[in-house]
Amino acid sequence: MREMKLIDPDKRYLYGYKQAYIESLKMIEQNKMKKHDLMFKNPNDDVIEKLLNHRDPQKLKGGHVIAYDYFFVGGDNFLGTITIRTELTDGLLRFGGNIGYGINPHFWHKGYGSKILELGLKKCKDLGLKDKVLITCDDDNIASAKIIEKNGGVLENIVKNNVDGKEILTRRYWVEL
Repeated sequence: MREMKLIDPDKRYLYGYKQAYIESLKMIEQNKMKKHDLMFKNPNDDVIEKLLNHRDPQKLKGGHVIAYDYFFVGGDNFLGTITIRTELTDGLLRFGGNIGYGINPHFWHKGYGSKILELGLKKCKDLGLKDKVLITCDDDNIASAKIIEKNGGVLENIVKNNVDGKEILTRRYWVEL
C-alpha cells in the first residue's frame, strides 16, 4: 500500500467512506462495536460538506466546538477517519476528548489504528495545540487502550458516563505533544 496520510475530506474517497459506514453498522449489529463508537456519518447526506462545516464556527450547532475531520488514506484506499477538536467542553473532558478516530472494519487488526493516531497527533501541532491532548475510550475497549498507550497516552483516571442511556466506564488518557 502506498504512503498512508491524513487528507481533507475528498469526494474521491466517498465510496470507501460509504463502505466503512456500512461495515461499521454491521459490526454494531453483531455487537462487535458500540453505537457510540461509530465515527462515520450517514454518507447519504452531503457528508463531505458536513465534515468541512465542522471547521466553521458560524455553522456549528449549539454546544459544539470547532473540529477538523480528516480522511485516513493509503493510495486509493479509504482506511478511516479522525476528528481533532482544538477545544474541550466539560462534556468532552469526560467523554470524547480532543481526538476521535475510526478505522474501516475491513482494515481492523492491521496496525492502522496506531498509524492514524500517530498522524493525528502530528496534525494537532499543525492546528495549534501545544502541550497535550485528551483521548478517551471505553474501559472495555482494550484495542483502543493499547493504541492510545502505544502513542504515549498516560491514563489519568476512569470515569462513569451515561451514553445512550447506559452507564459506561471511560478511560481518560493524556498525550504530550
